[in-house]
Amino acid sequence: MRLSRALSLALLIACLAPGLAWKGENSGSVRPIAEVVAKAESGDIVTVEGRVLDTTTGSGSLLIAIFQDETGQVQVAVPESLTRKLDMRQGEAAGGQRYRVVGRWDHKHMDEGTWGIYAQEIERVPNP
Repeated sequence: MRLSRALSLALLIACLAPGLAWKGENSGSVRPIAEVVAKAESGDIVTVEGRVLDTTTGSGSLLIAIFQDETGQVQVAVPESLTRKLDMRQGEAAGGQRYRVVGRWDHKHMDEGTWGIYAQEIERVPNP
């Protein structure tokens, strides 16, 4: 009986450990886009850095920007209040400029079934 309880507890801890590591450890630090896409859960606050590849118009006054880093791409819904933070030239973000985005991982502001980041903060960062 004790052995089965101990084994059950060990299995539970093993299953929860990756999720806890994502939630707590360096939750405010910049993560690779591929890691965010693979591990983020609805409502997580995530931080990524990358370049804007393309932009399109989303619902309402949202701008949807495709961000890319060395590991992958992610859609970022940018509310009108933050679009001025992007260096916009003729409707597109200036090529080559890097940005840091902090936002909530969700799908409510994207196309149906598409997950991405709803931006809460955007700032320019120096190119490495």
